[in-house]
Amino acid sequence: MPVGVSTEPIVLLPTAADRPANATHPTVRGARGQTVPVGTFPPGLSDSLAHGLEQLADEIIAAIAAEVPAYARPLEGSFGQGVRRGVEEALARFLALVDAGPQAAGDLAASRDVYVRLGRGEVRAGRSLDNLLSAYRVGARISWRRMGEAARRAGLDAAGLVSLAEMMFAYIDGISAASADGYALAQFEVASERERLWDRLGELLLSGADPATIEHAASTGAIRLPERMAAVLIPDGPGDHLSARLSTGCPRASHGSDFWLFVGEADDPSRRLWLAERLAGTGAVVGPCVAWQQITTSVERAGFARAALVAGRLPAATGPDPLITDDHLTELLLARDPRLLDDLAQRRIAPLAGLPERTRARLAETLLYWLTLHGQRQLVAERLHIHPQTVRYRVGQLRELFGDTLDDPDARFELELVLRATTCRGPRPTAHPPAAQAPTAHVSVTQQPAAQQPTSQRDPAG
Repeated sequence: MPVGVSTEPIVLLPTAADRPANATHPTVRGARGQTVPVGTFPPGLSDSLAHGLEQLADEIIAAIAAEVPAYARPLEGSFGQGVRRGVEEALARFLALVDAGPQAAGDLAASRDVYVRLGRGEVRAGRSLDNLLSAYRVGARISWRRMGEAARRAGLDAAGLVSLAEMMFAYIDGISAASADGYALAQFEVASERERLWDRLGELLLSGADPATIEHAASTGAIRLPERMAAVLIPDGPGDHLSARLSTGCPRASHGSDFWLFVGEADDPSRRLWLAERLAGTGAVVGPCVAWQQITTSVERAGFARAALVAGRLPAATGPDPLITDDHLTELLLARDPRLLDDLAQRRIAPLAGLPERTRARLAETLLYWLTLHGQRQLVAERLHIHPQTVRYRVGQLRELFGDTLDDPDARFELELVLRATTCRGPRPTAHPPAAQAPTAHVSVTQQPAAQQPTSQRDPAG
């Protein structure tokens, strides 16, 4: 905004060319008749400028309210007092600089804290720094218009007016810089406080603190927790490469070498896809999405799933992508009691125990698909990418090994449970051919089934 100037006629003072050659020190006669050296301030100039200071403050405040929308509100209460105090303080400190003279350095050290606090206050009020800087410019324009007039009447020559203007511009630059520093510092502090609050909320959620305690902590930072959240376990911490991909705007906590995130609305398809993309390759485990008051359920399941995966009790969940626990509920249920599962396995798949490992793996996989697909030989062959005759041959072997057990509904159910929990396989068998399956937002990368191996490694038809 351009700096305003007096609208009254300006009287041109004598220049160096107009002065007599024998003049050693040019002078000008002031309003009170005193002789003032050119380029200096006449004695008592600050007193002259201070005349009508209260009216000048009122004029500045009115102009700020009219020209800066953020301050266009009734100047009442603490807000109005703060604006008036800021204007009066700025005028008083500028006059102190004038009193020191144009040759004095414009030192803001004594008053810098005032303007730093003003900048910090804008952050607390939720306003942009531009508003405060605009108010400074408005104040400078009105102040120069009135003080320039008063200085001229007090006998200030042209060089002195230039010095006075330079002092005012430097003063505005200085207080603007101080306020900008205060604004940036407050922004950093607010961001740091919010990050610490996310850490605190994460610790409370991870420890299973009382919901009222968690709500109170969130309210101190005006944070509203999402209604539903999922606990995400990242083994060995997120690392620098992952931190850049993860949003920091959510509760998080460290526990030993593990890092936990609490992500809102994680059961939303787009949110789930977002998580899968950013957690790929980290070995992360995503618990179920539950009401945040029940987040310990998600924490416990994610922790259990990680332990089961490390122990090798989730063969279908291997791979670099994050483990989404909702995709492996059956496996997690069976992994809950390893000894019980071992007993059931010894009871139901004992006929396979004496076979060579390669043969045992092929027959176990064939039996799982045969049970899941209700004995439909063609579908089993398509899933395993083998000839239907190979399926017939393997099923014949299985009937020789298991006998009438394969016709017992209870035994078939138990066999399928055991095989689902112990057979390392690719995509879970379903009762529909692959073409009928709808695409999913997230696909786990798991070990390919034997059917995907080179032709030389497939079972011969027979």
